[in-house]
Amino acid sequence: MGLDASYQALPGSSPLLELARRNIGVGGWLMSVSRLLRAPSEETLAPGGPDSDELLLLEAVRDVLRTRPDLATQQVDLGRRWDHLHFVLSDRRRHAPGAEDDSLAGIAIHGEAEIAPHVVAGQGVPLRYTRPETVEQIARMLEGVRFDALREHFTFKRLSEAAVYKCPREEGIDEAWQWLVERFDSFRTFYVTAAKHGDGVLVRVD
Repeated sequence: MGLDASYQALPGSSPLLELARRNIGVGGWLMSVSRLLRAPSEETLAPGGPDSDELLLLEAVRDVLRTRPDLATQQVDLGRRWDHLHFVLSDRRRHAPGAEDDSLAGIAIHGEAEIAPHVVAGQGVPLRYTRPETVEQIARMLEGVRFDALREHFTFKRLSEAAVYKCPREEGIDEAWQWLVERFDSFRTFYVTAAKHGDGVLVRVD
């Protein structure tokens, strides 16, 4: 088992969020919203027969897609290397391991606030949502990042000393950095696009 991070653009006014907040059953299924946005059909629901709350979420997803079909592709995944990117982007993460990080970089990785106590993912980790106004600030921050200049932080010694999650092996540092360079481009594009649409971001680290 491990913790993977994924990010989904959702409008701040999306009925999906309000439905998840007020309906405990739907809130328990919100973790699957990215999958349903990509394939909004009953065939993609959890096995074992349709759950009534999952069906409610599916119908809400279909409603959203009628006006925002682009949301099906407004997603990005960091897998289990989310803390690699957090460490590189955040001075606070580098110098205060384990401390709360409310910097824009920290919010970009972990999300701004929990949605509701019952809105959790499969391992019980709360889903979080970042408001559109904060997404706009994150997008501006990421656009100003010269990522190549941050390479000096990405060393085995510094990553291991900071207990970075899924720290790469020393011999794999260069390969891990190249992966991170490519994924950062996708991550930045994702946030910039979300900001242009006035969207917030649903964050799942679970």
